Amino acid sequence: MDRRIPKKGDIYRHFKGKKYKILDLAVCTETGEDMVVFETVDGPRRVYASFLETFLSPLDAARHPHSEQKYRFELCREEKSDPRADLKRHGSTTTLILEFLELDDNDQKIRFLQRHQAQIDARFLTAAAESLDFTENAETTEERYAALIRFLKTKARYESARR
Repeated sequence: MDRRIPKKGDIYRHFKGKKYKILDLAVCTETGEDMVVFETVDGPRRVYASFLETFLSPLDAARHPHSEQKYRFELCREEKSDPRADLKRHGSTTTLILEFLELDDNDQKIRFLQRHQAQIDARFLTAAAESLDFTENAETTEERYAALIRFLKTKARYESARR
């Protein structure tokens, strides 16, 4: 096979126009053949796997005479994956931290914490506490979350009394 092997993070365009990001290479447990694991770039997240040989195969020009591509999937050299877009699409802790840090006041931060309680993990709580100069001493995630809410409520009351 003369074509370059896809690499994690590469963006490929299918001959029908959709773009896909390479997640990884894998081996089929049934046949031992190399596979490409990839996901949609736009729209709802869908993950696919294709045999490497099929992924890199030439397009049958007789069956698809109007296609401008020579291969089923072609590397989009002009595009690189945007890590921030990936973070938002996957709803990661990093995205939550960035959103939290952009909030202006303590009441907004309290509402944000309450709205996203199910998504909040230990990593988020550490970053949030550090951003507020809050010293944590609780052990479980639930206790740390409750302590952070209490801290923000106290801070909100104190700051509103000073105005």
